[in-house]
Amino acid sequence: MTAEHKHPHEHGHGDRHDHDHEHGHKHDHVHKTRFHDPQHAAEFDRRTSDIRADLAEKLADMLSLKGDEQILDVATGTGRVARPVAKRLKTGRIVGVDQALAMLDVGHHHEDPIRAYSQSAGEADALPFKSNSFDRAFVSFSLHHFGNPAGVVHEVLRVLKNGGKFVVLDPIVKEARDSVDVALETKINQVFRRTHGDNFRFHTASSIQRLLMKVGYRIARGTVVTYPFEQDGMDGIPTGAHWLEVAEELEVEAPQLAQRLRENYFTWHKHGDAVRVKGGFSYAREHRKERPH
Repeated sequence: MTAEHKHPHEHGHGDRHDHDHEHGHKHDHVHKTRFHDPQHAAEFDRRTSDIRADLAEKLADMLSLKGDEQILDVATGTGRVARPVAKRLKTGRIVGVDQALAMLDVGHHHEDPIRAYSQSAGEADALPFKSNSFDRAFVSFSLHHFGNPAGVVHEVLRVLKNGGKFVVLDPIVKEARDSVDVALETKINQVFRRTHGDNFRFHTASSIQRLLMKVGYRIARGTVVTYPFEQDGMDGIPTGAHWLEVAEELEVEAPQLAQRLRENYFTWHKHGDAVRVKGGFSYAREHRKERPH
């Protein structure tokens, strides 16, 4: 059975407060451990997901393009999200920036090149562009990798033209209601860091809002979209294998946290060699504009 991706649940969210966990270091570690590996970069580019494809189209909608904009794709990777955005351009251009050269190389050698798209090597928190250079900017599926997210969004603010728009798309975790939720979030991040490096950290919807507002953006729109699933295994669900790893470890190590994982995210039941999963994961889409000067 395939995942039920066709009817995601969507709702708005406000400025609820929770605890910040901002870090001062750079985001190099994850990229240098995995995304600098050519084999991993090629494999990453081949992966397909209905959820990612649908979210990429929603991101393109939120950019509100006329077709002539200069657009920055932060942590562009192989350009997978730049492709659907580029299809909406007429005379405009997209510049994708990433410091993982292996990812850029895979994107550069696509058999079907991305139109109106070019690449630049560089750090997301030290962008190699002049101030006031872009009409639009976006970062997709990458905020959770940055060790210095405040530095990244501040740099984007610098290179955006006055009145420019910035869209953030990222998977999110639930707002912590109690110490059990806090412990569960800690465990989730620990498991993901084994593969993705010490800087990995999932954000909440409200922490993304606060991150952007603190460096000078004003809110235009913030929504959360949830994709339900019920299927055997985690195929087609972004980072699903890691989530299942969390579930299986908690079942043995911390039954209370396993129960909260079931309540907050998904249930899992083994039958033979297969695992039946049912639940939903959420993604924040934050639409921001530069504060007028």
